[in-house]
Amino acid sequence: MQNKIKKTLKKYDNFSDTFKYAFVGIPKEVVGIDNDFYGTYDEFLEQYPNVEFKKKIPTVLYMHGSSGLYTGDRYRRYIVEQVGALFFAPNSHKLRNRPTYSSPVKEKKYVKVHKVRLAEIQYNLQKIKKLSFVDKNNIFLMGNSEGGLVAAIYRSKAFRGRIITAFSCESSYFYTNFKLGTKKDEPFLNIIGTHDEFFSSKSDFNRIYKVQGNGIDALKNYAHAKIVILTKTKHDITTNPYVKDEIVGFLKLWIGK
Repeated sequence: MQNKIKKTLKKYDNFSDTFKYAFVGIPKEVVGIDNDFYGTYDEFLEQYPNVEFKKKIPTVLYMHGSSGLYTGDRYRRYIVEQVGALFFAPNSHKLRNRPTYSSPVKEKKYVKVHKVRLAEIQYNLQKIKKLSFVDKNNIFLMGNSEGGLVAAIYRSKAFRGRIITAFSCESSYFYTNFKLGTKKDEPFLNIIGTHDEFFSSKSDFNRIYKVQGNGIDALKNYAHAKIVILTKTKHDITTNPYVKDEIVGFLKLWIGK
């Protein structure tokens, strides 16, 4: 995987823009400003050029879905306001000539996208680890939908835990050789709806695949894994009232442990 990621990083010449224009959420308490900040990272630096972070803070590296931040904007507010952590979402849409798709397409098209998003994790993780205000022992990887897949399969021991939303952590039309990239003892939260249009067993895209619509097979031997299956919930799981407490509770449980 690492060799493929290196090749992808060389192929595109502006991965730096995914970091520069990342969507961020920054708690007001850690920088001494009047309100929590929501915007892009370059906007934050422009508005607060001389700001000093008062302490190192836990960080959630968030991989957005194919449509952009969208549902991630709600996650961002949960994480900043309820947890007091930094939210950092690389802006994949700033990458020039990035591959795109409209499902269903042939698997090789999806594979091109996955390669780019995996490289995006690697590039931004290395950049985040160099930020003086990030608590390196409390970096969580989170992803939604397309971003959930790559957050689940990315191989690394750098993360305190992972949160995967709106992706079922199994092989499907979208990725046919699914394998987790986590440590066996890494805390892991997977949230998926029973009526997810793309990754549930009811999805039209998965008619020829043996899909359960959850990550039970992949995660059953992981000591600190939790799977939340939301009844009558579609791909946008933020419509379900339980989601906020699941994400906030998971982060509060594992930060600093």
